[in-house]
Amino acid sequence: MSLTDSFELAEFLRQNSLRPDYALGQNFLVDEKILTKILEAGELKKSDELVEVGAGLGVLTKQLSAKVRKVTALEIDRKIFPTLQKNLADCKNVELHNLDIRHFYQSKKNFKLVANIPYYLTSPILRKFFIENYPPELTVLLVQKEVAEKICATKKLSVLALEVRIFGEPKIVAIVPPSSFLPPPKVESAILKISLKKNPLVPHADIVDFFKIVHAGFRAPRKKIWGSFAAGFAGKKEVAQKILELAKIDLNLRPEDLQIADWQKVLAASREVVSG
Repeated sequence: MSLTDSFELAEFLRQNSLRPDYALGQNFLVDEKILTKILEAGELKKSDELVEVGAGLGVLTKQLSAKVRKVTALEIDRKIFPTLQKNLADCKNVELHNLDIRHFYQSKKNFKLVANIPYYLTSPILRKFFIENYPPELTVLLVQKEVAEKICATKKLSVLALEVRIFGEPKIVAIVPPSSFLPPPKVESAILKISLKKNPLVPHADIVDFFKIVHAGFRAPRKKIWGSFAAGFAGKKEVAQKILELAKIDLNLRPEDLQIADWQKVLAASREVVSG
């Protein structure tokens, strides 16, 4: 039975008394061509160690395990996990965990992240791997097309785009139609590839403070940077204005208009104002 055939997958789920859990954002990939593109984008080598989030029934996991040294696969769904274990019983290089990605910690530096992730967890997953843990040397994710486009934008940078671009170079490998999944999602998807930069654009020692400033600046993202930044500083408009003027940031810009270098200037100015 092929789990990448919609009809056979539906029958497999019925026979095993399983159904996609909409609350967990489960959409099973049933497109062999897209599966191949994910594997190709991962630039997989026999020496690679991978992390996969949302292993589901193990279709992608099995393909990955045949090409690399080790796969650490995470699946939160307790109902589907026994079936996942059974499907991967012959894959001796797969380490399975029945847990929420938000409770997972990756302690190794040299690994790749390859996954068809729950779309509602895109931001937490990228934040966990790029900010809270060691960033993957290569990341390949199936995500919502609109989110992939925002991450790859060179203008109008969201907080998520900033988090990714400091550490990696993102690009869209392919657009994926809803028909590639069972059940079909209501949105188009994209294969997002993020190649790790040799050196992050912000020094590691500044990362925590940098994002405190960014989150303060995005406290009211629809406002101009002065008003939004003031909201992030507990309404202290005079402090916000002084910092932005010292950083030579146009007060009429919006938070999304600022580039990474601009935020670094704001961070430096805020340190000077606070210490002064």
